[in-house]
Amino acid sequence: MRLACLTTAAILAATPIAAQSMRDCDTFEANARNTYGPYAETIREFANGAIRVIALDVGEPAGGSFHVMVTYPHPEDPWQHCALISSEANIGFGWLNMAEVEASYDPAIGLSVTIPIESVSGVASWDQILTITVNQATGTVTPVLSGNAPAPAPTGSK
Repeated sequence: MRLACLTTAAILAATPIAAQSMRDCDTFEANARNTYGPYAETIREFANGAIRVIALDVGEPAGGSFHVMVTYPHPEDPWQHCALISSEANIGFGWLNMAEVEASYDPAIGLSVTIPIESVSGVASWDQILTITVNQATGTVTPVLSGNAPAPAPTGSK
């Protein structure tokens, strides 16, 4: 049993921490059927409805099925642009706490939206904050993930 715990701790220590990935919304994850209720919490509007942050749940994999879609105006186009934010290329986050979304605006950088999330790697999970900054003047979206993975379990003997 102790060997199994030590092996698991070593694997977790060597496993890369999930980082955010952003891509275009031309994917199966960004499909309207992946929205879920309560919609007042999982589809949030900012900047008088010009920016939307939408929680998506694709169902699988169980520890990474949640993604975030952001629709926003671009200064050079008359239509909305769309960004899909995931943990990795095709893997989402373990959970999104859309009930605790917070937003702030700074004219120098744009709208910043923070979403408490759960990241999952192997058998470990931990809480992090996903901050999405949308700058309408430049038409850019910048996701930043903060928080650390849990420390490996102690390996000392008793």
